[in-house]
Amino acid sequence: KTRLELTEAMGQATWGPRRGSLLAATGIVVVSLFAAAAFAQFSHTELRRRMALAGAGLLGLQGASDAEADVRLNRGVEMVGWQRKRLQVPFGIQNSASSHVFDSPKWPTAWPYKDSDFRRQDESTDTGFYDRPRFVTHIDDKAIESIRNFYALQFAQAPQGEYSVLDICSSWISHYPADLKAKRVAVTGMNSEELSANKQATEYSAKDLNKDPRLPYGDNEFDFVTNVVSVDYLARPQEVFQEMHRVLKPGGVAIMSFSNRCFFTKAIAMWIADMNDLPGHCQIVGNYFHFNPVGGWTDVNSADISYNPFETNPMMVVTAVKA
Repeated sequence: KTRLELTEAMGQATWGPRRGSLLAATGIVVVSLFAAAAFAQFSHTELRRRMALAGAGLLGLQGASDAEADVRLNRGVEMVGWQRKRLQVPFGIQNSASSHVFDSPKWPTAWPYKDSDFRRQDESTDTGFYDRPRFVTHIDDKAIESIRNFYALQFAQAPQGEYSVLDICSSWISHYPADLKAKRVAVTGMNSEELSANKQATEYSAKDLNKDPRLPYGDNEFDFVTNVVSVDYLARPQEVFQEMHRVLKPGGVAIMSFSNRCFFTKAIAMWIADMNDLPGHCQIVGNYFHFNPVGGWTDVNSADISYNPFETNPMMVVTAVKA
């Protein structure tokens, strides 16, 4: 099979640092070998225990150890939402390191990344990679439920029936609440056929942001800009984040969410260097906000909103408000 066919057959994969480094060296076919070995070597109970321990370490949960997988999840975090209103997130995991990355932020003094950080194993055109529509979801149902519930909290702060939303790197589904009460829902992504099938969208525009980062909208048009599990594919994040800032209204919120799943060959090098470092990924996204444009964003927050980190895909959010 071709590399693309293998990628599609396996879906988006989850990798720890050891598996990630090995995969980078030997290719995506390694995925099935790890999966087969894991299920052949361990009983179902032992495999679940090991997965739980890995999840605890992955999320930086306090109290996780090799001897005990039964880590209590303390729920409830506070963030900042639309027009800088306080936002209570009752399902956020308080004792996850990813929920505290920006409690006392330590920003780099200058843009900390080099060109090689944004290189990808597959530098072929994204247009070619995404030319065939994929009417699938790239995270599991519980991760989708988590981000949908988070959107519901954020959107509830804006006047119902009046606010506008832009979903970038979108597809046939935006994971918005079923009872979405937005006046305008614009979506932009790689595949026109997928975008035209998005039932919540009021308009769509196909756009390869790695080729041309300028968003096809005017200044100060949206109350929210969202992005689900695609920030790791952005090869020109400085320009994209500047564009998000431009199209947002003052006091509008940008919501970037991600898991530990990706098309490995299309994600940027520094992201796949350690797929288990979710707090580190939060810091990367926070740095994108901090420098693009400098002084343009306020109240950068992060939260772990995973439904159950031991059994479902993790889900992180990093948000910022346009100053």
